[in-house]
Amino acid sequence: EARKRFDQAVKDARNTNQKINPEKWKIYTYLHENKFQEAHTQLINLKNKLDSYDLSDEKKQSELSSILWHEYFIKAHTGEHEAAKTALNKQKVIDLAIAKRSKNERSVRNTEAGYLWAESHLEIMKGNYDEAKLKLRRLKRMRTNENNPTKLDGYHNLMGMANLMSGNPEKGVEHFDKVIDPSNIYFRYFNGLANKASGNLEKSKKLFHEVATHNFNGLNYTVVRNKAIKEIDKG
Repeated sequence: EARKRFDQAVKDARNTNQKINPEKWKIYTYLHENKFQEAHTQLINLKNKLDSYDLSDEKKQSELSSILWHEYFIKAHTGEHEAAKTALNKQKVIDLAIAKRSKNERSVRNTEAGYLWAESHLEIMKGNYDEAKLKLRRLKRMRTNENNPTKLDGYHNLMGMANLMSGNPEKGVEHFDKVIDPSNIYFRYFNGLANKASGNLEKSKKLFHEVATHNFNGLNYTVVRNKAIKEIDKG
């Protein structure tokens, strides 16, 4: 069993990173099984162990930020939206403090934009699609002048998701098609749903297959892999 291997990896670890990563991988095994409560329990166990690790204050804050993002993601997908919002707010405080210590204005702007993106995602998960779109238009204005070809990918991915879930899959497809780097496996699944609902069945099958056979594990993959497999099984 994967979790037993990860437990052994923690025991055999020679440094802190070799301990923390298997603890996170255990979270993903639960999420792949749709065991969100068990995943959250494992996450809290990891959080409680941070003080026992030999971490610098900066590294500890970075790991705590990652844990809070995991908590946000889990709670957003279980419908525990207030808990998700609380985790997101705590993460913002940490990330803004880190960004401000760097004395890099771009880092601060990126952190603020990232938080607005996450707030928009939460509004979608709550079913507040109009509010999500308002926040996303603000995000677009924040990103527009950046010299980065992928600067609006986050905007288009969430706009695609918001339009799909508010009953306008064709508009969702338009946004997904504007994404420069479509490698985010989470949104590739929703792109598949948007194409399926728009009658683009061959493209949707291709997207679902890409999600189902994705060869890299990660937090955002855990909640869409089995759903993509179910879409494939529907034919």
